[in-house]
Amino acid sequence: MNRPLDRSFYIPANSTEIVDGDAVAYLYKFDDKVAAMGFYGKTKKPIWHYRFRNKEDADDHIEKFFKNRQEHLVRKEVAKQERLSASQEMADNAKVGDIYYASWGYNQTNIDFYQILEKKGKMSFMLQKIGSIIAHAERGSDYVMPNPKHTKGEPMLKRINAYGFTLNSFATASPWDGQPKYETAFGYGH
Repeated sequence: MNRPLDRSFYIPANSTEIVDGDAVAYLYKFDDKVAAMGFYGKTKKPIWHYRFRNKEDADDHIEKFFKNRQEHLVRKEVAKQERLSASQEMADNAKVGDIYYASWGYNQTNIDFYQILEKKGKMSFMLQKIGSIIAHAERGSDYVMPNPKHTKGEPMLKRINAYGFTLNSFATASPWDGQPKYETAFGYGH
């Protein structure tokens, strides 16, 4: 039975450990040369593993590694806060009766409309899938509008994000802008 190797497998016995946050570097001698390797987070294999001309070059590389890792973590946190802020703004703007649409399909385009029935908590909403009507048609193309009088299926509880509602792996419902949406006409799809 093969067991996955853990981080200790890669670390030489005579190495010096240098830690900065969740990043760690190991400095050691290899054939009278200076060598080092770096890990971060929960990685088991080294992110990098190099030989250097001298200890100063190794120290410079390790310092840049730590600096880059800290900058990455700051960018990641800023992006997370921006997503949360955008999601909260989307939730604050959403209200009962608003219509959202999802465009999806492979080798054809399908449009599904959804209407908000109720707000549940800060970020969750009850959505009802609704029907559509053809506003106008061209050869192979239909331009559809929502029809709130025709409901499909049971209402569903969905959490809103910065883009709308993630319905499944291939469709996200975004706010409808009031314009007819293109859909592949019946008989022209896959």
